[in-house]
Amino acid sequence: MFKSLMRDVTLSLQARSGVTPVLFVWLAIVGVALFAALAFLCVAAYAWLAPQLGVVFAALVMAGVFILIALIALMCVAVSRRMAMRRAARERAVRTQAQASMLLDPKVLGVAMQAGRAIGWQRVVPIAILGFVAAQWLLREREKPAPASGKEERES
Repeated sequence: MFKSLMRDVTLSLQARSGVTPVLFVWLAIVGVALFAALAFLCVAAYAWLAPQLGVVFAALVMAGVFILIALIALMCVAVSRRMAMRRAARERAVRTQAQASMLLDPKVLGVAMQAGRAIGWQRVVPIAILGFVAAQWLLREREKPAPASGKEERES
């Protein structure tokens, strides 16, 4: 039973994303080929620059090119991180609004009324209050900022 459940989950993920073990093998081959191409390109660029600028300046130019690539990648990482943080904040806000509106849903209110009638209001009200308090506590815990790393704590 567990194997069939795992197989169903695997097939569902493959249907959505198209990710298979064969895909990772081909991606590894592509990565190795790109690394080799980059290495040969760097050697060729250095060999072309060395007679024109000299050995030291050719090496400095090649280092400058890689520093420029690294800086561009760093800026892309910062922009991507900022966008992901904004997107996550918007999604959290939408979910919070959806959760709040869910409590006022007529179906939920109908179920609460039926539970109150079946179990008795004297028993349902304390359970509902406890659930409400627990939900508020969880929301407050979720909104707390992540703890600072030890390095920052030591500096202050």
